[in-house]
Amino acid sequence: MRVSQDHVNSLQRWLIAAWLLACSSASYSETNTPSVTAPTEPVTITLIHYNDLHAHLTAHADRVPDAKLGEYATNTKLVERGGLARIATLIKRLRAENPNSVLMNIGDTFHGGVEALFTLGNAVVDPVNALGIDIGVPGNWDYAYGPLVTRLRYASLMPAEQRMLGMASDMMMSTMSIKRPNYQNLAANVSYTMPFFKAGKPFLPATWMTQRAGIKLGFIGLSSDIVPQMSPTLAMGLAFLQGEDNYKKLVTQHAQALRAQGAQLVFVMSELGIHKDKRLADLLAPGLVNVFFSAHTHEATFTPLVSASGALVVEAGNDGYVGRMNVTLKSKQTPSFNWLLLPVDNRLPENPAMKTLVDTARAPFLAPHPNIKLPMPYADVTLTQAITTVVGHSKGALDRRQALENTFNRVFADALRQRADTQLAMTPGFRFDSIIGAQGELFEDDTVANGAITLEDVYRFFPVVYSLATAEVSGERLLHIAEQSLTQVYSKNAFKQSGGWFEGFSGLGLKINIAGNDNARIKDAWLTDDQAPIDAQSIYTIAGCQRPDDGAGVLCSYSGFNKVQALINPATGKAWNVADLFIDVLATAPLAAAGKNRFTELSQTPVWPQAPFVQPLWQ
Repeated sequence: MRVSQDHVNSLQRWLIAAWLLACSSASYSETNTPSVTAPTEPVTITLIHYNDLHAHLTAHADRVPDAKLGEYATNTKLVERGGLARIATLIKRLRAENPNSVLMNIGDTFHGGVEALFTLGNAVVDPVNALGIDIGVPGNWDYAYGPLVTRLRYASLMPAEQRMLGMASDMMMSTMSIKRPNYQNLAANVSYTMPFFKAGKPFLPATWMTQRAGIKLGFIGLSSDIVPQMSPTLAMGLAFLQGEDNYKKLVTQHAQALRAQGAQLVFVMSELGIHKDKRLADLLAPGLVNVFFSAHTHEATFTPLVSASGALVVEAGNDGYVGRMNVTLKSKQTPSFNWLLLPVDNRLPENPAMKTLVDTARAPFLAPHPNIKLPMPYADVTLTQAITTVVGHSKGALDRRQALENTFNRVFADALRQRADTQLAMTPGFRFDSIIGAQGELFEDDTVANGAITLEDVYRFFPVVYSLATAEVSGERLLHIAEQSLTQVYSKNAFKQSGGWFEGFSGLGLKINIAGNDNARIKDAWLTDDQAPIDAQSIYTIAGCQRPDDGAGVLCSYSGFNKVQALINPATGKAWNVADLFIDVLATAPLAAAGKNRFTELSQTPVWPQAPFVQPLWQ
């Protein structure tokens, strides 16, 4: 049965209210262990840090600095990284080296690939569960299937709730058999909001305690705080803590409680991102937290950041790396910390059991003629080709590995502007990407890239399937939107940062000082076609993205647009969705290389690959 989005949203609100009658979630999930004293002989605990899988089941192309591991360079090189079968091998080795270990999975696990998208994350769950994860934290994209799936995946549901959800499944037009992680997840900063059902009740436990080699370890989990900014619908019924003062109080409260309960080491697992985590670590009292294990920002930190409180801050890139933190304790001595970032490369053999699980998860998507419908109430998208099908080629390299301006956003925004016949085009600043090597570019093993783009790559570039539209916007509003996006990426107040990268634009030239103050980074702006300055009072035509829950006058999540109209696919008479338009563009001719940057960065702030961070760390 097909229902309206308003009907779906009303149903979701009703379900959430009913669930809160029975859902229970303790603030602390604690292992009852006796008090212990510091060891007389050295004891080493291994923390295995794994973050931002983004549903990558198999090995894939990636880019790293063209330098020795942990060093930086002007250029990048094309490599192969990741794959759960290799990750499983590496984790098994680390555990064999030290059985006194804890495996952490932090953020953005069940969303990001086509297999995940078309199964609401289910395809990823069995392989991830087989890793033997001890403790985890959900990331912002783990909420992206909507509040219904979020609760089914993470919350404790009573039998009556499960029956009610079963009755609702036909109306929701999606499977209600949502697979769940087999490890505890934490989220100290997320609570329920329904006022007559105990507002403030925690969505997930805040902390977890365990013991290794007689040492009590305390963990605090922080989920992402940007879910409401992604879409209010995704945060329905939940409150996400905001503001650095509130986070300072929250972490202090839980760290003190864990210490009072005997924790000799306290760790924060955070999906706030390394920039917020470093700021938060600086604000804490010395000795409260030992290490912040970060996620969300995908920064590969080969050298730990040392905060003002003494807490170390690290992030293990994404699925192409696994972090290993060895903590050695001895009586009357300060613990020592040894951090190593290990690449998941083709020197690692594939774990056979994990490979079988991955192959099983991918099998339906590799069939010659699949018929897999996207199980979302607002989408009318069906996979009819194997995801390995080559749908086009690019002459130049494509990726999103720069925060200000990158090759993929330039190429796609140009294609969208041409199709829409507008003066400007805008595409979301996703941190997500697939890596497409330029035709003739060499991988590290000397195999040659041919520029092929598969259906699987398309859904890597577009992790959500949204519609496309045209609109009109004033020059004043356009520049305000650009300044807002720059603040969200480059603000020196880390807690004003949110989301991914700067939005991608076509038709717009900018001079920008990313090291400048909020709302004052743009120094000049013009139309690239005729070099005419952007005039505050002039009206410009623009193409961009439109989500199902966007209100009137909204494009790419920003308000202030006029005459918003769907961009129609003439073959269907319906609005283009972004994946289909990109595939149609690829079918006409190979994509040209991205060409020169349209934005000039005036501060010359060093960024990756010449420096450690893609998104500069100002503190």
